[in-house]
Amino acid sequence: MKKHWFIRFIFLSMFLFYCSSLAQEAQGPRMVLKERVFDFKEVREGEVVAHAFEVQNEGDQVLEIIRVKPG
Repeated sequence: MKKHWFIRFIFLSMFLFYCSSLAQEAQGPRMVLKERVFDFKEVREGEVVAHAFEVQNEGDQVLEIIRVKPG
């Protein structure tokens, strides 16, 4: 009976080790935005407004922004 528990313990340990190796942070570009939404409040018709979002790359490869969809 003790042998079965030992074998289960070994398999559980191997499974947890495998899962922890998968949980490591992925490499590549990683886009980080300080803010995701900006509200202009009330805007008069015909008034031109603008806002710049700061985009940072905290990854280890080049970040390419190919397309932007305004909401």
